[in-house]
Amino acid sequence: MNKVSMSALELCSMMLLFLTGSTIVVGLNFTAMEDSILATAMEVGFGILLFYFYLLVLKKSSWKEFVPLLETGFGSLLARILAVIFSFYFLYIAARVMNDFAFFTTQILYPDAPNWIAAVPFLLVVGYSTMLGIEAIARSAVIMTFFFLLILVILWLLGFLSEEFQVRYLMPLFSHGWKPLGHMIFPTGLTFPYGELVVFLVFLPYIANKEKVQKVVWMPIVIAGVIIMITMELVIGILHAPFANTYYFPFVKAMELVSYLGIIEHMEIFTYLLLIGGGFIKVSVFIYASRVVLSQLFKVKQKNRHVFILMAVVYLLSLHRSGDIAEHLYVGLKLVPYYLHIPLQLVIPFLLGIVVFWKTRKRAS
Repeated sequence: MNKVSMSALELCSMMLLFLTGSTIVVGLNFTAMEDSILATAMEVGFGILLFYFYLLVLKKSSWKEFVPLLETGFGSLLARILAVIFSFYFLYIAARVMNDFAFFTTQILYPDAPNWIAAVPFLLVVGYSTMLGIEAIARSAVIMTFFFLLILVILWLLGFLSEEFQVRYLMPLFSHGWKPLGHMIFPTGLTFPYGELVVFLVFLPYIANKEKVQKVVWMPIVIAGVIIMITMELVIGILHAPFANTYYFPFVKAMELVSYLGIIEHMEIFTYLLLIGGGFIKVSVFIYASRVVLSQLFKVKQKNRHVFILMAVVYLLSLHRSGDIAEHLYVGLKLVPYYLHIPLQLVIPFLLGIVVFWKTRKRAS
């Protein structure tokens, strides 16, 4: 893979949609009740520290590609095994995000449509964008970000100014102590969505203007956190915190309740556009990252037919343990964080960082 001509705006737009697209529609967590916004603010701080840790590991390794970076830390054999694991991890998370889209479609828009059919058009568009490359995905993200923010701001204004929004539902803050905050932050808040930025370890070595990127990548993380917090406050103000967690799509339900004069209503349909934009970028990034890792591992040139194979794998993975949305969310919230996210987002990068820092110091001395 050659150097990527990607501006800081394009990278930041891609990261912003990657972090927020499916999160505000499907992944809002209200475990800490009214204090959920405080937990989310802490998660933003963790996300910035984690991503800059990833950047530091890459910088210390002289911006090595992903597979050579793993070889630096774990040796040739173990690195190859980890590369396969990471590539399938990226494909599995892509399949889960695609399932978010499919379940949303069949639960909200087309209740009689089966999930396996609803996912096909979305996957075909993602596959086409993956064939075009990461630069095309990033440039698409800039355009999508504009419309994403425009729709989101309109929904916020309509929600906050409606009579359904009650300020008293937002209080009191910090009334439940630290324990609910801890339950909300660990492990789900640490790993989703900010821990998923580990996928950008695959792309960052190819970006030409690395110095400028390092100065601005904190911005999409902060903006994403602010977007999530404002959306959570809107949902709490309309649904009330004790009831917000009882809905599969709380933001959708909140906007469904908002109406003006009995004429302007059913604004939940616009949340579908938010999920399409963010989900498209997120799935495209994960599939393309898997494509890059496998091409590095087997030292083959990237070809379009490889994308069809990866699309088939994603589609098959999306069928695993996804009989209904309850099972899908149980796996995503109770199993995936412990058995996949923590080892691959935190443990392995931490061990890799230790080895890279040690070798760098040893080489310097």
